[in-house]
Amino acid sequence: MNMVFYEIEHGIGTNHFLYERNTNHSFPLHMHRCYEMVLMLDGELNIQIDNNKYFLKAGDLILVKPYRIHSYETEPGKSGTCLLCVFSDDLIAAVSSSISKYKLHSILLHDVPSLYRDFFIHMQDRNDISSIKGFLYTLCSLFYLEIDYTTEDTFAGSTQLLRDIFIYIENNVDNSCTLHELAKELRYNESYLSRMFFKSVGISFSEYVRNIKIDHACYLLKNSNESIFSIATKCGYATHSSFNRCFKQLIGITPQEYRIQNGTGCQA
Repeated sequence: MNMVFYEIEHGIGTNHFLYERNTNHSFPLHMHRCYEMVLMLDGELNIQIDNNKYFLKAGDLILVKPYRIHSYETEPGKSGTCLLCVFSDDLIAAVSSSISKYKLHSILLHDVPSLYRDFFIHMQDRNDISSIKGFLYTLCSLFYLEIDYTTEDTFAGSTQLLRDIFIYIENNVDNSCTLHELAKELRYNESYLSRMFFKSVGISFSEYVRNIKIDHACYLLKNSNESIFSIATKCGYATHSSFNRCFKQLIGITPQEYRIQNGTGCQA
């Protein structure tokens, strides 16, 4: 199971940069505070961003702006390999405000020149901040040329409620974050929110929240020396046992085993 949900840690810290290669990539509707770029290496990939659908083939590059609801899907029986990077806006501070504020003539660029594709591919071996910034400014320069300064970019009204739900989940990952609490906060009928969320995302609200919490736990287990008990609390679990049980159900191993496999020190 691909557990990279991105919403929680990927966007809170400064200078955040995540780079990965995915094959036959499928991922449900989600949202985060970062930019996201996808370069298609081979095959095909369908991407939905808010109410718009895009079809990617080899050589295509797409940019997803912050706070855009999006999903990925490789159609059954087909295949595709892509490179994906998720990055915080401070890494492209000189151009971020313009790219975010105004509409782009196109966020999907076809047949990107090989120079840019090769640059994207070779970034997998680099992690120094100067190389990362150079890479992002180079690739974002292609989208900077697409800016339409006559039209400000606005969120689609029909996706605003779903966006509010994602923001609520992001802000309450350390709490119980139940559907009842969400309905009370947003002043919507609980049953309506449940049906709407499942229809839009394809999984239940509780299942989505569980995935987010465990994804956050995975990040903390790999990137901090906090105790497992402390991490369970930070992910909104009332007891150590309930956290262990939920983690193993989703990941297949216990939090302690996951931490050992990922080479971090603290075990308790």
